[in-house]
Amino acid sequence: MARKITVVVERGKDLFSCFMSGADDLPVAIFGDGNTARKAMDDFLASYEAMKIYCREQGSDLPELEFDFVMDVGAFLDYYPINITSFAKYIGMNPSLLRQYASGLKTPREKNLEKIREGILKVSKDIAAGHLIGKPVPQYV
Repeated sequence: MARKITVVVERGKDLFSCFMSGADDLPVAIFGDGNTARKAMDDFLASYEAMKIYCREQGSDLPELEFDFVMDVGAFLDYYPINITSFAKYIGMNPSLLRQYASGLKTPREKNLEKIREGILKVSKDIAAGHLIGKPVPQYV
């Protein structure tokens, strides 16, 4: 059974980066970076595969790992195709402030982070509920 490891994806000034959290007991450290959150995650996974090969060549085994990626606001808004201005209005936040969070210029305080989380939860519930129709009903057009 694979061990579950939390991987933090965060936006830096110039790059996105990934690193393991709570895995200090492993024989190696695995990192990834890229100019988008997705590329950083892909680089992280490629590094993991390379480390498995390296460990095998050195006569040891890297345990099978399963990764749970968690993201800061900047990485989340880069990873998912969300219109920042529209989402900010949807959650009642200043669009300029949310863009600063997304770009990594500012870090949200707990109150604003909770507002973002609640907005994401509301959108995900709406999507899960299937509030989507294929075409307009003729009688209303």
